[in-house]
Amino acid sequence: MPYLNLTPEEMADELGRLTRQLQAAGRTDLVLRALGVSMIEDLRLEAAKGRLQPLHITSDYRFFVGQREVELQPVHKAVYLLFLAHPEGIEFKRLSEHRNELTDLYRKIARNLDKEKIIETVAHLVDPLDNAINEKCSRIKNVFLSLMDEYSASYYIISSHTQRIVAGSSRVWFQRLKVITLPRHLVITDER
Repeated sequence: MPYLNLTPEEMADELGRLTRQLQAAGRTDLVLRALGVSMIEDLRLEAAKGRLQPLHITSDYRFFVGQREVELQPVHKAVYLLFLAHPEGIEFKRLSEHRNELTDLYRKIARNLDKEKIIETVAHLVDPLDNAINEKCSRIKNVFLSLMDEYSASYYIISSHTQRIVAGSSRVWFQRLKVITLPRHLVITDER
C-alpha cells in the first residue's frame, strides 16, 4: 500500500484532497461514513479548542468567560460547580447521591441564605420527580447562550451524553449522563 510510506503530514494532505473530491462529487455522506460520528465529534472539539476562552471562577464564586461575567444565582452556581467537579458526568436520576456535595457547595456560595432554605432547595434539585434540576440547567444554558454563539456555548453548558453499557451478552442499557464538556485545563479557579 502506497499510504504506508507517507508521513502524517502527507497523509493529511491526501485526506484533504480525497475529501475535496468527494465534496465536489456531492458525496459528503461518504466522508461522514469514512470518518465516523465519533471522529467528527473529536474534530469538533479540536476545532473549538482554539476558540474557547477560559472559565475563571473567583474566590468569591464569580464566573467569567474572558472579560464577561456569567451572571448566575447562587443555586445555579452550585449546580454548575457540582457538574464541573464531575467530568465523568452525573445522571439526573442519581443526583441524590451527590446531595451532601451539592448542599456544601450551595452553603459556601450563599452564605447569607437560611440553612433550612438551602436544604429545601437541594431536596427539590435531587428529587427525580421534581423538574427543578432541569429548570436550573436551562437557566445556565440561557446565560451562556447570551454571552456566546451556540457552538461555543455547547462546551460550557450542562449537556446530555449517552453512554452505552453492555452487561453480559443479552442486556444493553444506556446511561444518560449530564456533563460539562469544557476541557478542564480551561477552568481557572482562585484560591478560596
